[in-house]
Amino acid sequence: MKRSVGIDMGGTWIRVALGTEDGVILKKITAPVDPLADNASILNQLETLIIEVSGDSLKEIKGIGIAAAGKLDIKRSTIIFSPHTSIRSLSVEPLHESLKKPLTFLNDGVAAALAELRLGAGRGHDNIVYVGIGTGIGGGIVVDGHLLIGKEGNAHEMGHMIIDAGGAIECDCGGRGHWEAYTSGSGLPRLSRLLAQSFVGRTPFLERSLRAKVEAREVFEYARKGDNFALSVVREATRLNAIAMANLVNLYDPSLISVGGGVAIKNVDFVVSPLQSYVERFSFNTPPKIVPSPLGEEAPLLGSVVSVFGLDFNI
Repeated sequence: MKRSVGIDMGGTWIRVALGTEDGVILKKITAPVDPLADNASILNQLETLIIEVSGDSLKEIKGIGIAAAGKLDIKRSTIIFSPHTSIRSLSVEPLHESLKKPLTFLNDGVAAALAELRLGAGRGHDNIVYVGIGTGIGGGIVVDGHLLIGKEGNAHEMGHMIIDAGGAIECDCGGRGHWEAYTSGSGLPRLSRLLAQSFVGRTPFLERSLRAKVEAREVFEYARKGDNFALSVVREATRLNAIAMANLVNLYDPSLISVGGGVAIKNVDFVVSPLQSYVERFSFNTPPKIVPSPLGEEAPLLGSVVSVFGLDFNI
């Protein structure tokens, strides 16, 4: 049985798995991302995790697939900039040199789209969009059966699409008005603070938003309790998500949008379920079916595992 090691380098967690060509995870390790770690420490952590998850299989694995969040240069196997971590100009090529295994290197959203196409909701489709709503917002795009990559590997940075021309909220990348800055796990608290300034009335979640920095999970917790302000934040987030997804529909004409990422998968009722009718209202092109990813939060990790066994583009 052919095996590989896949790595999902997100904004909050590093997930490492030993898996098969068919996308079966044999062993998995999850470790927190140290937001202050330097490049050498990150590489040491990755190498340790690879060795640990591989065990006696290290010599037999076909290669190592790395799916990373952020702006990449895939030709140099380098993460140029990762907004939610300390990573700047990190080359993962030393892992190839130290472990003597070939590397594949992709954006985490592209890896997730690959997993959806081969293993998930995208099977049987030639045109799909994967949207990951987690700590940030990323994704991947398949057009006519081919992954879109771009000159450096960043042809899919949908989270940095401008959805607010007024730029009321600053993104962690330094830009303003970006989708990620409003409805991701890191963005929802900012959206809550912005909307709290003009909300009429008083609710427990409004008071909390005005007093302290809230967490994204609290938006949904209070919404489930019927808090009117939390529900208004969720409605606005849904509207903004739908605008962004309608833009993706009009750009790429997919037959399917699969939505993953921790924020979406943990709150399907609030994040994914309301989108279909909104996107249909905003789209010029025929709207696709919108579904929660059947791969859950594992889509980028599974994509990194199966990427080792072949891609449809050359780097």
